[in-house]
Parts: sequence; C-alpha cells; structure tokens
Amino acid sequence: MVRSIVTKKASQHKNPVPNAAVHRGILVTSGILGKDLQSDSYPPDKPQQMALAFDYLERILEEAGASLQDVVKVDLYFADKSDRPLANVHWLRLWPHQAHRPARQAHQSALPEGCCLQIVAMAVLEGG
Repeated sequence: MVRSIVTKKASQHKNPVPNAAVHRGILVTSGILGKDLQSDSYPPDKPQQMALAFDYLERILEEAGASLQDVVKVDLYFADKSDRPLANVHWLRLWPHQAHRPARQAHQSALPEGCCLQIVAMAVLEGG
C-alpha cells in the first residue's frame, strides 16, 4: 500500500497532493517548490527560492526516513534553463562527491507565476 509523506517543514500543494509517496521501498516526490512557508509565496530572489526548494527536498527525505544517498534520480524543471548554475551550488552542497551523485536531468518548463524551479526526486529506501 502506498504511504503518503507530508511534512510541515516543506511547502504544500494547493491540491490534495502529498510531498512524496513511498511504495515497496521506492520514494517519489511530488513537485518541490521553493515557496516561503510563512507567506506561501515565491521569493523574488532566485538563489533564495532555489535554496528553499533544495532544503525542502532534504526535509521530505528526512520525514520519509531516507537520506541523500538514497536518491537515485533528480529532475530539475526550470522556468529558464540558464538558471542551472544557481542550482549547481546546492547540487554540489548535497552531493559533493562526484562518485556518489544521483542521475539528473534538467528540463525547461512552464512553471507557476514567480516560480523559477521545481524539483522531482526518486529514491530507493534501505530495506525496501
């Protein structure tokens, strides 16, 4: 049976969507957005917004009992793909060792107004 993951430590969707779901040891996140928890809006500063999105990824993994090294794939959806260097700062912070990084794919996407990045990740939990 699917187990929904919802944490108050990450922004929530307006629709009835959990932050992630786990089934048989496979965790898949919903879209992770860099909304400020207090204002429920996107900070106009892109580096701040991206920092929030990557921080929320960590919090969602923690809530699910997963670690960064359980992540096998990350999809980054950019409003503007030229913003990839801004995301790379956080990528290297989370996965500093080249031999232990998940797969990654960058996409250009129509995102909500004011949103510059959406993250979707897949992880394999130990013992799953």
